[in-house]
Amino acid sequence: MKLSCVIVSHNMKNYIGRCIDSVRTALADIRSLVGEAEIIVVDRGSTDGTANAARTAYADVTIVDVPFDAGWATAANKGACAATGETLLFVSPEVELLSGGLPRLLEHLETNPACAIAGGAVVSTSGALLHGPARFPGLLGKLAALTGLGSRFPRTMLDWTRYGGRNLDLPLEVDSVSFDYAVVKAAAFCKLGRFDARFHTAFADTDLCRRASRTMLPRPTVAFVPQARARAQDNFVLRDEVQAFDLHGTAVVRGRVRCEMLYVWKNYCILTSLANTTLELVGQACRYAMGLLPVIGCDKTARHSAAVLKETAQAALDTQLGSQYPTTPW
Repeated sequence: MKLSCVIVSHNMKNYIGRCIDSVRTALADIRSLVGEAEIIVVDRGSTDGTANAARTAYADVTIVDVPFDAGWATAANKGACAATGETLLFVSPEVELLSGGLPRLLEHLETNPACAIAGGAVVSTSGALLHGPARFPGLLGKLAALTGLGSRFPRTMLDWTRYGGRNLDLPLEVDSVSFDYAVVKAAAFCKLGRFDARFHTAFADTDLCRRASRTMLPRPTVAFVPQARARAQDNFVLRDEVQAFDLHGTAVVRGRVRCEMLYVWKNYCILTSLANTTLELVGQACRYAMGLLPVIGCDKTARHSAAVLKETAQAALDTQLGSQYPTTPW
């Protein structure tokens, strides 16, 4: 089996080296992959010298350059097109693979013929689960996210969208996994038509998992393998949206809002899309008001909610209330 690792980066000069080193170490631990693996870095128009740093330090790594406006999904597709492996490994440049995890991920994929996609656990520097299994987004998931009950009571039934209440210490068949650390069979990836290039920053991986479970026969499975772990390189990456907005500004919110609206419109119907947008507006308005309250309010939360309200309203207008979407990354 030949393995191709695809890393999509943008302004990750301070992180790309540790990520590549961890991937190379993980590959070296698997005897069957000696001389049978490749690493491909797809750089989305970095301005900090990420591509040059990777090209200079790692002569055996293939560098593919794409413009930033192309979006994450297009960049990932470019990396997959350049790959020659039977299995594709997608890794975020913000993480480093932990020892012993990759063999478990590949073993699960190989020993379960029905499994087309397997994802690992991405944890924080303190070991808390950041990205893992998730149910497909929908109105119930939107309501859970707006109330914040799941994040307040993780690993309970209130955290339903992230499989709270289920045993996440053993491999589990799930709706979707994060492609911050995941493997997919190349044949299945091509049969699914690769990532939908319209997704600029988010939801491309969720959309691919949904297509795998709904359009292919026999139905392939998506698995979460908790023994395969990757760790965020520091506390400034892979933050939740409120923290990321505080650090990086409105672009974080704009990307998530637009990609979520596209995902719901594509996979459900216009009525569900309108309902999801309405829930977002009403929920964020309530969060904004609560954020302004003295003593219990939070200025950071209020500013984030104001940004979400603005971007959601603008996106609804741009798409004629969710009835039309562009054919290019949005």
